[in-house]
This record gives sequence, C-alpha cells and structure tokens, in this order.
Amino acid sequence: MSEVSEVARRLKLLRERAGLSMRAVSEALGWTLTRYQHYEDRFRRKYLPIELANQLADLFAQRGIPRSDVEALAGMGLASSHESGAMPGPIPLPPSPAERDLPVMGTVEGGPGEGVTFINEGEAKEYITRPPALARVSNAFALYVHGESMEPRYFANEVLYVNPNRPVTKGCFVAVETRSGQALIKQFVSRSDDLLVLAQFNPRKEIRLPTAEIKWMHRIVGSGEST
Repeated sequence: MSEVSEVARRLKLLRERAGLSMRAVSEALGWTLTRYQHYEDRFRRKYLPIELANQLADLFAQRGIPRSDVEALAGMGLASSHESGAMPGPIPLPPSPAERDLPVMGTVEGGPGEGVTFINEGEAKEYITRPPALARVSNAFALYVHGESMEPRYFANEVLYVNPNRPVTKGCFVAVETRSGQALIKQFVSRSDDLLVLAQFNPRKEIRLPTAEIKWMHRIVGSGEST
C-alpha cells in the first residue's frame, strides 16, 4: 500500500486539472523534475509547505484553478466545493515553544562550493520540533539542506536530523565539517588514518578528503520537511 499522503494525491489531481505535466510544473518552479516528484510520489506529511503552496497557487491560477483549492493543500483553508472530498481539518496549532527544543545549526549547501554556516560560532540558528528518534539525545541537532547533490535521498529545504552518538558505519549518511569550514552531507564509504572517502549521488562521484582535515563527522538518522 502506498504511503503517500492525501495532500500528495490532491496535488496530483489539481495539477492534472490544470493540464500541466510534472516536468512543466518543476520548470516553472525552477526545480529539477526529481525534486517536484517528491511532493507527488513520496510526500507523507499532512500539508504542503506554505511557500510551495503559494507558488503553485500562482501557477495553477493561470489555468483556471481557484487559489483556495491549492492553498488548502497547505492547511490555509478547505478546498472549493467542486473539489471531491474535503481536506483534513481543522488546521493544527503550531507546537508550543517548549516543544521546539532541537537546535538547527546551519544550512548544508550541495553542489559547487558547498558549505555550511554556523551562526555565532556554533549557536543555534533556530529551534524546531524534536522527532521521537532524538528524544533525550541532548547533543542532537538539525541542518537544513540546500542544493541537489544528494537527490533522490535528500532534497533541498528538507531538515536533516543528526545524532552524534550513533556510530558511523559503511553505507550510512553523514554530515561532515572540515577544519576550513566546508560542510558536506554524503554517504560514508570508508575511513583510514589518512583518508576519508564519501559518496555523492547527483552527479555520482567519490569524494576523498584528508582525515586530518576533518573537524567532525556525525551520523544522519532521519529527515523531514521544513516547516
């Protein structure tokens, strides 16, 4: 059985009503086709990100789709009466400040010149809701993804959850920071006293870094949509 969410199915329905292909929508958004497909084929959350819904509303409105139908995908209202079914409601309240205790330490950028900026020498950029997998992990943190170098595993704007206590094993995914300030999200291949070997997906290539240049490397234990 498909694990795709109801909102992903509704997005596909609205796109087809607008007479647009997935490629046409991805190009209009300035995205890769793979990135857009994620929201129709893999998306599992209850609502789309508001920014994406607003962009799609502008695009679909040109094809006669009411903005309210598209905005409903982000929980901003119910779909028009002519749309089959009803969107889940009511709109959930945001988590209380006490629940937002997982620090976001920066943004990992994919592609040429990739790097991450740690605000105020390691102080949190903001705080988000902690997933169950990181409950009581006091040194856990999160990173935002920017870029496409690890698609289709990780997509731009996703949140990566990092657990520094989990061992790094062959084939797992890691966040790495070098002593020069460069940061990477890659798949771990191997490590020796002299060399760290990582794998990138898009485009596929092997990355080799001197072990002495590595400041830290921690295991990524999950990901989610940024909200």
